[in-house]
Amino acid sequence: MNGQSDAPSQTKDAGRVLAVEGLVKRYGKTTAVENVSFEIRRGEILGLLGPNGAGKTTTLEIIAGLRRPDGGDVIVGGFSVLRDVLKAQRLLGVAPQGLALYEDLSAKQNLTYFAKLRGLKRAEREAQISDVLDITGLRDVAGKRVRTFSGGMKRRLNIGVGLLGRPELLLLDEPTVGIDPQSRRHILDAVRR
Repeated sequence: MNGQSDAPSQTKDAGRVLAVEGLVKRYGKTTAVENVSFEIRRGEILGLLGPNGAGKTTTLEIIAGLRRPDGGDVIVGGFSVLRDVLKAQRLLGVAPQGLALYEDLSAKQNLTYFAKLRGLKRAEREAQISDVLDITGLRDVAGKRVRTFSGGMKRRLNIGVGLLGRPELLLLDEPTVGIDPQSRRHILDAVRR
């Protein structure tokens, strides 16, 4: 994947939540990401489009601090993922392409578990879980085991987990792959909210 933007490369901009600056990632002789630069300001939605193997997931993994770039930097909320990865990661919510859910737990139990991992105190945890159930449209099935959910419901819950902690930036990798049109619509509406 390659691309450039005319965006300024300053790292301290109050309205900017993400700056990707000259990102490069190689795997042996293959360049997966080549000189990618863009920024996202508060309230913006950005989609990375391209064919399989274009470097979209690699770019998201670098932004999330899960993979180190060969060149460039990523600034999340003023923190470099190269120098301050933990501070940058605290500002992120992530919904990976592969579902990160416990099938034998209910939707609410999954949300509770991940909210505790985020360090949310009880009152805040309960408030955020309630909000996430509303946003994802899963309130009516909150007590049901995830293994009984459709693919779209699981995908919505996966995104809900990413929303816990009220992240500054939410990364979604293939959020609507393999789901029905109704769930796709619900997910896109939830992202807009």
